[in-house]
Amino acid sequence: MIQMFTKLVIYKKIYDWLKERIEGLLFLIISIFLVSHFHSEYLDYVEFKTKSPESNIGLSFIIKNVLIFIIAIGYGYFYLVIKKTKQSIVKKEEVAVENKQDEMVKNLDEFLDDEELKK
Repeated sequence: MIQMFTKLVIYKKIYDWLKERIEGLLFLIISIFLVSHFHSEYLDYVEFKTKSPESNIGLSFIIKNVLIFIIAIGYGYFYLVIKKTKQSIVKKEEVAVENKQDEMVKNLDEFLDDEELKK
């Protein structure tokens, strides 16, 4: 029982540590993967070009890697934009909640139009 409780406490500590740093760690992992992928593709490209220098297939290596790079950059850009947008929405909601708490309705007639008041 104590071992299980200890494991749960350790897992919770690890989870809390990772929760704060997950975005940075994912960025690091994806960056390392992309660097190793581009390096591997470059080595394949060089090997292919030495075997058949007159072939134009090597251009496909370049196009594919440029497209992967563009997709990765686009994803990172939109991820950052969405993150900033979410943060600004949360801030606006907090400000709206604070403003609503300060405003008290003194009279329900404020919600009625002039025509409805005349009735």
